[in-house]
Amino acid sequence: MSQMPVFHAKCSCGALCLEVDGDPVHNHVCTCTRCQRASGSALAHNVWFREDDVRIVSGDYSVWFPQGETTPDVMKAFCRICGGGGFSKSGTYFPGTVVIAAGTFADPSFPAPDHVHWWGDRPHWIDLADTIERHAGN
Repeated sequence: MSQMPVFHAKCSCGALCLEVDGDPVHNHVCTCTRCQRASGSALAHNVWFREDDVRIVSGDYSVWFPQGETTPDVMKAFCRICGGGGFSKSGTYFPGTVVIAAGTFADPSFPAPDHVHWWGDRPHWIDLADTIERHAGN
């Protein structure tokens, strides 16, 4: 019997810590302008896990419900101290899951994304490994 992986995520200051038992159910990079702004980077590496597999180990978080989302039940959470280490629930887009930014795992062995969304919105200088599938839209 193989053991499920355990992943540890934390915010910049280390106060908000999450633990995940289980493999990602969806693992992608997004280069849409909304993800660029939300991540503060040219792309976002978002990883979905089953909600039952995610535990908050320590820390408090604040919650924000973005306005104007295509799914009105999107919830974003982040550390109350440093504002980092966020996780989200994408509601009707992918019910029963929690989205965690891959960078919060800070683990070089973390699984690579298997596809990219909104490839056409990327900054002109971004290129990805040929093995990552590219989608023009979502």
